[in-house]
Amino acid sequence: MIASPPMATLIAFSGMARMGHIATGLTVIGLAVMFLTAKAPAVRADDWVQVKAVNTSPSEYDDSAVQPRTSSAETPERSDTTFHTSTYVLSPTRSVPPFPIRLNQFVRHYLADYRNSPGGLQGSFVRSQPYIGEMVRLMRSYGLPDDMVYLAFAESAFSKQGKGPWQFTAPTARRFGLHIDSYVDERRDPLLSTRAAAEYLATLHDASGGDWPMTLIAWNNGDTAINRYWSLRGPNFEKFGNLLPHRTRSLMGRFMAVAYIARHAESYGINTVDFDEPTPYRTLRVRGGTPLELLSLEYGISIERLHELNPALLKDVVPPYARAYSIRIPASERHAALSPQSPY
Repeated sequence: MIASPPMATLIAFSGMARMGHIATGLTVIGLAVMFLTAKAPAVRADDWVQVKAVNTSPSEYDDSAVQPRTSSAETPERSDTTFHTSTYVLSPTRSVPPFPIRLNQFVRHYLADYRNSPGGLQGSFVRSQPYIGEMVRLMRSYGLPDDMVYLAFAESAFSKQGKGPWQFTAPTARRFGLHIDSYVDERRDPLLSTRAAAEYLATLHDASGGDWPMTLIAWNNGDTAINRYWSLRGPNFEKFGNLLPHRTRSLMGRFMAVAYIARHAESYGINTVDFDEPTPYRTLRVRGGTPLELLSLEYGISIERLHELNPALLKDVVPPYARAYSIRIPASERHAALSPQSPY
């Protein structure tokens, strides 16, 4: 018999526990009333400060300082901003077991396609080259297999256009700390979006009971798919996987095919990327509102090259609402970085 998640049992147990703690609850309520009726010191309006949630992951916004509230004339309104607090404490970078690849019908289909036309996949590896080493380190820090970086290849052929390498919807992107507005779309940034993808995948992996195929099913269909397809966990995936939507089977087939080819690149005539290769860029912090034209003149870099290295930027200016913003420039440029205190 196929086991289903014991949700009803958990709900019943929770109800019994609540009945058993009524007396304790009344005591707590009494203490809360005493606390709330105590006289608190007066707070002036000028003392109010806006505190942003702590983000344990790298952010493009300098949220480290507590800032006084400003008028709408001083700070643009950003009603679409959600400040993200990660529930994960990152572990030291380490290798974890590889993703369990299954050479089923869909995987073999895409392996044949890639073998017959390797040019497209080779282009994905080339586009990923500046970032993939750091992407792998991000995956490891969340306890994910190195292979998970290839999900971005399966999603978008590692494109930085549109919704970016991981193809996040806007609500999910904001849920995991990515900013999207008229100045930036951080889904397009390979590293920022990979950090968000790693946290989402780790969340789904925990919710699925450590089942990797179920993690990908939920990635493609949303968190609630774990309950909907719970019976496909473990060996049942191979028996009843045809019940999944075609788009999900295709995504999983593409992903496992790319991961398999990366492990056997020479046999498929693919030149993969060295994860330990130094990054060809360095990062500097500039003040919000800094025009890219100014950076172009200062560092001798074209504006087109700056956009190539910083695909999240939608305009030729750093977001004006950011106190400081991280900008990538080619590693060969050795000028001093522009600090947030710089006149630029």
